[in-house]
Amino acid sequence: MRKGIKWILVLLAAAALVLVFRWKAPKQEEVSLAQTNVEAAAELLEVYAEGRDTLLFYHQDIDEKQVYHLLQAQQPYYATLSTASFQNGSLQLTYEIPRKEMQQKGIEAARKAGAHAAADEYSIEGKLKAIHHALIRSCVYGQTGEDRAQMAAGAIEDGVAVCGGYARAFCAMCDGAGLDVYYVEDDDMTHAWNAVRLYGETYFIDCTYDDPVPDQGQRAGDAYFMLTAEQLKETHTWNEALYEDFLDSRYPEQFAYIQRMQDLQLAAPALRAADTDTAAEQKELNRLNETLGTTLAESVVYTDENGQEVCMTYGELYQKGYEALWDEVDGRRRIEDLIDRYIVPPLAARSMGF
Repeated sequence: MRKGIKWILVLLAAAALVLVFRWKAPKQEEVSLAQTNVEAAAELLEVYAEGRDTLLFYHQDIDEKQVYHLLQAQQPYYATLSTASFQNGSLQLTYEIPRKEMQQKGIEAARKAGAHAAADEYSIEGKLKAIHHALIRSCVYGQTGEDRAQMAAGAIEDGVAVCGGYARAFCAMCDGAGLDVYYVEDDDMTHAWNAVRLYGETYFIDCTYDDPVPDQGQRAGDAYFMLTAEQLKETHTWNEALYEDFLDSRYPEQFAYIQRMQDLQLAAPALRAADTDTAAEQKELNRLNETLGTTLAESVVYTDENGQEVCMTYGELYQKGYEALWDEVDGRRRIEDLIDRYIVPPLAARSMGF
């Protein structure tokens, strides 16, 4: 059954990536200076948010297929990318989201479902697993004859989806729970799953493969939950370098410290990767100083090496806080006292090597 559906997905993917060859000169206002596929995808999404859908690229390294992968990665919508090549070597890309209002309704439902599924979990991995199980238990693998099975709406509202629907629904559900998760697909666009970074390491989750066929009701597998790239390569193929570059652009290095401190319940769970370089608030520094029993800094504002006043970011703040947990106080690491007083969960602390 899945083999037959896979060929249907190949045809849908081919229809989504329409190639056209043109000889006329493009409009000047559509020109992009992007030099990488990651930059090209980001700029297309920016202009789409402004009400436009087309950009022209001159850089020879821009590849329409890879740009399409990256557009899919960061949006929970089923979308299309039309391309036009010009005689001067430029490439015009047009990004469109079919039936956007209908898709948006399904995405909003998925966000609510994700927030509900993860509500009783405290760790990031616990939230991911709760959402993974909730999606699998509420959806059956199958094709409805329409492209809704490729959308979050199919998985959440219809309870029937193929891999694209599962993966897009999982992205939206995680977004509703405050988690940054992305969509991944193979080069032929015949299978899709998800990627997440936890503590700076990339992991993959394939809800489709963990949903038994034929359906077994509330049973949810976990063989494809939080796999490393090396583990996933045993059954999946994808452009690993492309997605690692993309994830590098989405997860600042210091976000790993925020995630660790969130799992230790020492940082606000609402902080996302995009908040890493945001200026930290003085009250948060004060709270952390008091909780840790030390002085990470007197103020979030400090003078840098160039004599300029700058504000500490959340990434910097929580890196300082995490590193302070390793400091020895009266012969014990600082975190040991926090564990004894039940301020941080012991299992989370031990899993980090404390």
